[in-house]
Amino acid sequence: MLVYCLTRDHELAVAIETRLLRSLAFFYNDAARLHQGVFLRHPDVVVIDTGAVREEYGDAGLGPVVGFLRDRAPLARLAVRPNAGAEWLVAAEAGPGVQMLPAEHEACVEAIAAFAA
Repeated sequence: MLVYCLTRDHELAVAIETRLLRSLAFFYNDAARLHQGVFLRHPDVVVIDTGAVREEYGDAGLGPVVGFLRDRAPLARLAVRPNAGAEWLVAAEAGPGVQMLPAEHEACVEAIAAFAA
C-alpha cells in the first residue's frame, strides 16, 4: 500500500509511519511536493492535513489539491484531517467521496490506519 500524506505536523507524521507497518508512507509538507510525488507514482491512499494547506505558502486551498488528486490519481482513496471545529466547512470544500478524519491526534492516526488497511 502506497500512502502519501500532506502534513506539516511532525508528530503526526511519526505516529502515522509507526502505525502503518504494512504500508510505504511518503510525507510532503506542501502541495507542490505532493504533486511531484503523484507524477512519479500514483498512491493508493492520500491523507491531507488541512494544517498543511496554506495560501501564504503558495497553496490555493483544499479544493484545488483534492481536484488535482482526483484528476491525476483517480483510483487513490482520499482522506482529510480538518482543523478542530471546521469539519463541516472542510467536508464541503473537499466534496463527496473524501473520507473525513478526526482532528484529534490519536484518533486521526487510528482512523488513517483503518482507512489504509
